[in-house]
Amino acid sequence: MKRAWAMLGGMTLLLVVGCSQNYDRRTEQTLDRMYYEKRLDDNLMPPAAKGKLEELSIYLRPPKELAGPTQTFQMTVVEPGKFDVESTFIEPDKQSLHVLARVDRPKAAAKKTPAPADAAPRGDFNEEVVDLVRNVYGAEINLGQFKEQKKQNNTFKAYTVNLEAKEIQIYLYGGKSTPHKVALIFEYPKAEKNAVSPKIGLCLECFAVGEAARLAFAGGEVEENADGEGGGGGGEGGGPPI
Repeated sequence: MKRAWAMLGGMTLLLVVGCSQNYDRRTEQTLDRMYYEKRLDDNLMPPAAKGKLEELSIYLRPPKELAGPTQTFQMTVVEPGKFDVESTFIEPDKQSLHVLARVDRPKAAAKKTPAPADAAPRGDFNEEVVDLVRNVYGAEINLGQFKEQKKQNNTFKAYTVNLEAKEIQIYLYGGKSTPHKVALIFEYPKAEKNAVSPKIGLCLECFAVGEAARLAFAGGEVEENADGEGGGGGGEGGGPPI
């Protein structure tokens, strides 16, 4: 009988310890999430909402002090119909973020809103973004130079254009088979690199599309990029880095 009571006591103790550890772990995860959210708020602007980006389920928080989107795309003149999104966020004389995107709609919806007769023909999204950057900055770049980079739940194809006085960081999200194709083009003077780089990293970490973006706009946590878009962009899930 004493042996049975001892076994029962041991099991009870293990259960209590296990519950305590689970509670401590959940508490630690909650605190980590709070600290991470504060980092985001300290370094990033609120999400670009009530416009084309939210309409197309693209969740983006630009680095701090970048206002926008501006009324006109600031990078260059783009042929009408070439992209679904052409947005610029800017801090004059310091930094800017240019956003280009395409979103594949269901075929039924496409029939209701046919492309205008004068719309520019569309080729491969990534190739056209690289070609546009090449023409604007006179940079000798091609898509083969881009390297895969993971930023939290997102995977990008990334490349940095090193000019005389400034740098251009290009991040391409999505592939031929994914609904969302997005280019994030960060431009800043070299003297500002140390200040803007951490903010760019956080911007890329909390970027989301599709259902994950809709959840984020509604104020929910983005655990993974729900579209599961591979081929240069997609989510594998996981918590925030601390």
